[in-house]
Amino acid sequence: MKFKSAVDWWYYLVIVAATVIVLFAVIPLVRSGELSIVFGAATIIVSLGLPVWLLFSTNYQIDAKSLRIRSGPFVWMIALDEIQSIAPSKSVLSSPALSLNRLEILYGRGKRILVSPANPVEFVAAVNQATRTKVH
Repeated sequence: MKFKSAVDWWYYLVIVAATVIVLFAVIPLVRSGELSIVFGAATIIVSLGLPVWLLFSTNYQIDAKSLRIRSGPFVWMIALDEIQSIAPSKSVLSSPALSLNRLEILYGRGKRILVSPANPVEFVAAVNQATRTKVH
């Protein structure tokens, strides 16, 4: 079962702000000749590409044995039998979550990760069903 990340308004604001900042920084440098068009275009693509990639690719997939978390070029694989608890969190720590309405997953030996499925109730139910235990 696959769950998309919820996306808060602030994430869209980050993309717009990054676009404005990068364009205002790069375009004058290219016009003045201090920066080549190729390097300027590469800077714009790299600076704006990652946030957009994260927007379209952040998801959480549950199969029979694992939870696969993907966010842009980053992938985490968590064995379902290692999940100890899932609890609501409002943490602002960096994570594969595009919303501040997050779930903190504790797993393994003291590891934790924050996710923000668009439907957290269904997500927790799917983990519980896949593990055949009650994770809370």
